[in-house]
Amino acid sequence: MNGKFVGYVGRDDPLHGFLSMIAHDRLEVREPRLAFRAFRLCGSNEVYAYEEKFSGAKVICKFYGTRFATDLDKAAWMARQEYEGLETLRRYNLVGSPHHVIRPLGLSRDINGVLAVEYYAGEEFSQAIARATQHGDDTHLYWRLKSLAYFLATQHNRTANGATVDFDPECRYFDTIVSRLSRARRIGQQDVDELRKLRDRWRERPQMWQDRQVWLHGDATPANFLFGHGLDVAAIDLERMKRGDRMFDVGRVAG
Repeated sequence: MNGKFVGYVGRDDPLHGFLSMIAHDRLEVREPRLAFRAFRLCGSNEVYAYEEKFSGAKVICKFYGTRFATDLDKAAWMARQEYEGLETLRRYNLVGSPHHVIRPLGLSRDINGVLAVEYYAGEEFSQAIARATQHGDDTHLYWRLKSLAYFLATQHNRTANGATVDFDPECRYFDTIVSRLSRARRIGQQDVDELRKLRDRWRERPQMWQDRQVWLHGDATPANFLFGHGLDVAAIDLERMKRGDRMFDVGRVAG
């Protein structure tokens, strides 16, 4: 189990009951008395892995409550959004090998806005990048890129609908970044004008309007994909999932 071991979950902790329910009802663990080891995982969110001592069953828990301080309603809403996003993509048969979206297992507003999902044993994309940059293993990275491209193409093709893409949100986000750079005096007004001109040229190209909306991962960064054997890929962390232009995900991977 990756992560730093931080102890056992106390039996009187509400989290113990939550994990026990998931272990018995969702993972079909038959141990009468359960004990959960806790491991703090690295990342931008408060995420822990829990391993049941006797059965070896594992669960990942993401706590939204910490991010939103005392606003548990907001935390619960975010947890529910990600839960439903996972369920949505899984309904497109993105389950198993080679394309897998992790299974949501439960959520609780009152336990720090927690979302529980299945544990998937795999290599992070960032690890494959490190193997190439630090050890010269380019072949391994190319294979992972091939697997990821196959996954994203499958997800996007299966989830395309009949609506054209609305590029306004991306353009507004672009303007936000440009304004931020301008205020920080990283770019001048001439740069701002040129970037806005390029933005408009991008949006107005006829080819931009020939594609259809797809379900996007929304945060397709190296930490949010895990790789198994062969072409197996699992997607995690879908809190930013949305409808949009399929190149949005490709850009997040490249950027």
